[in-house]
Amino acid sequence: MPNLELRLFLRNAYRRRSFYALGFACSAVLVAGLVFFGRLAGQPDPASSAPVLGIEAPFDARLQHALSRIADANLPFVVGVSHKGGPIRVQEFGVLDEDWIDPETMQIDINSVTKTVTAVMAAKLVDEGKVRFDETLSEIFPDVPDDKAGITLHQLLTHSAGFVEAVGDDEEPIGRQDFLARAFRSKLLSIPGQTYTYSNVGYGLIAAIIELRSTKTYEEYLQQDILSGLGFENTGYLSTYDETRSIRTKSGQGIWEASWGGHTPSWNLIGNGGLISTVPEMLRFRRAVLEGKIVRPETLAAIHTAHIAEDDDAVSHYGYGLVVQDINGIGRVYWHDGGNDLFSVQWGDYADQCDLIFVAGLDDDLGNAFEAMQIIETYLYGRKDG
Repeated sequence: MPNLELRLFLRNAYRRRSFYALGFACSAVLVAGLVFFGRLAGQPDPASSAPVLGIEAPFDARLQHALSRIADANLPFVVGVSHKGGPIRVQEFGVLDEDWIDPETMQIDINSVTKTVTAVMAAKLVDEGKVRFDETLSEIFPDVPDDKAGITLHQLLTHSAGFVEAVGDDEEPIGRQDFLARAFRSKLLSIPGQTYTYSNVGYGLIAAIIELRSTKTYEEYLQQDILSGLGFENTGYLSTYDETRSIRTKSGQGIWEASWGGHTPSWNLIGNGGLISTVPEMLRFRRAVLEGKIVRPETLAAIHTAHIAEDDDAVSHYGYGLVVQDINGIGRVYWHDGGNDLFSVQWGDYADQCDLIFVAGLDDDLGNAFEAMQIIETYLYGRKDG
């Protein structure tokens, strides 16, 4: 596996965070699609070519102002909006407005926002009494090496266990047992519980815990115990995938080829990335969690807790599958971003503003979801800092 470390660094540059929200009485905005951010030839910079409305302006006016910047630049987006719990409105832009895929049913790779879903699944197991947040790896798996025996589920959920970011490429076919063997052989980067060290491996271990303690596959537990009865048809891995409705790369590849390597998703992805969904289903998933249809209120509070600082300056903290951050002029934000070398995503819950935003698209030299979110924040909230 030549140059694996470099490839993993480049691919995982945006596979680093997760989102969760606080309070469903708030507004919701979801944005998904193919993102071509950066200066395209002959196009103005949408983040600097128009005046910014003040935060006191009506929400709909600010939102339309932000979306008009996307339209002016002919950026291909699908935008879904549910304001203050109202009906979901979906609109598409750019080349996506020219294809035949219904924006409400277009399947997207949610990348590391998968961790948000995995954290809720683990929390559900805690509610069911099948695992504890303070339970250790040695209590769950046989033959755990001494340096990893005391690592807890809490530490895995908060990226404080010390595991490396990855032990293989996303596209590599690898089973659960081989993945676990690699994870347990890997060298820890820090003492468990002391340092934030983002790790896809850690969330793969959580997925394995979910399977062992639920006695179901990850996807079975997701669909039978988390989403059952909620009307979800597009959220999962292979069982829900429809190639004809998949988001496409610039070269025309769907998620099957671009994200999964042309085969069933394997254990370098399970639980940490590569999950598919649609814009409306991600919004409805959030509603279900906030309305107490999946986890208990006290468990949701644990998910939302700022457990560990992500950097020395404590600009942001990590909860369970989400980032907790306070932004000047915007307030409390729960968010997560992610991507591979083809797709990128970012989801944010602007709790004090009562807005939920999700951005999904490409991840290449033209731009990424983080830049797209900056444009939305500029015109929706007047954010001036980076």
